[in-house]
Amino acid sequence: MAAEAEAQAAAVLEQLQRVGAKVFFEKQLTSSDVSASGRVVVPKAMAEQYFPKLDNPAGISLEVEDAHGETYTLRWRFWINNQSRMYLLEGTADLQHRYHLKMGDVLIFAQKGDKDKAVVLAGRPATRADAMRKAAAAARKPSPTPAGGGGGKGGAGRNKDKAIKERNRRAAMRRHGVNPEDVEPPADGVFRAVPSDSMADAPNAVSQVRAGRWLASLNLAGELYQAFFPNEDQAAEAILLSGFTQPDVSA
Repeated sequence: MAAEAEAQAAAVLEQLQRVGAKVFFEKQLTSSDVSASGRVVVPKAMAEQYFPKLDNPAGISLEVEDAHGETYTLRWRFWINNQSRMYLLEGTADLQHRYHLKMGDVLIFAQKGDKDKAVVLAGRPATRADAMRKAAAAARKPSPTPAGGGGGKGGAGRNKDKAIKERNRRAAMRRHGVNPEDVEPPADGVFRAVPSDSMADAPNAVSQVRAGRWLASLNLAGELYQAFFPNEDQAAEAILLSGFTQPDVSA
């Protein structure tokens, strides 16, 4: 099954390349995404760079294509959230059905054309790399501080906390069938949604991960979006461009 999913995902990406579409965002679908409404949240940075500009929350009708040239009419709109905008693409249910997408599968956002900049949507099954990202997100959840401290400002306390986080990260990866030694996050700067529980209070943050990569995390109405970058400055800039304030940074 894993090999079949990898092959299907590769085929979809090859088809996008053939039609001249460049991927700029991927979202691993949650239970709400695969509901009848097909409402999908799009991070502000991607929304304002790749989608038509909106003057009011009611939005506009937006015609998009899939990787095979079939067209769909969707609703492109926004909500006001914490004095910022949360962008929504509504009506993707038919397109999800076209690609047989279910919860955990991936909706791909791409763009083609030098003049009209048409939006192209496609779908693919979840792959091993998606499991890696989900495991990494689970490992980033804060764990309770042991009784009696241990997480103070001293060097020993910090080292102990880092060791615990690393151990939890590796354990989470193994639970999702990922060998931690094989993991090297792609520093492509593409934000991808990561299904995760209890993210309502997670901050927008930048953190260093193994293999010299930096991870930018966005919390949009309780949904977690992450992208890997080659350095801290690019990761922090991506958070700021999304419309949020200076992110929390941890080494």
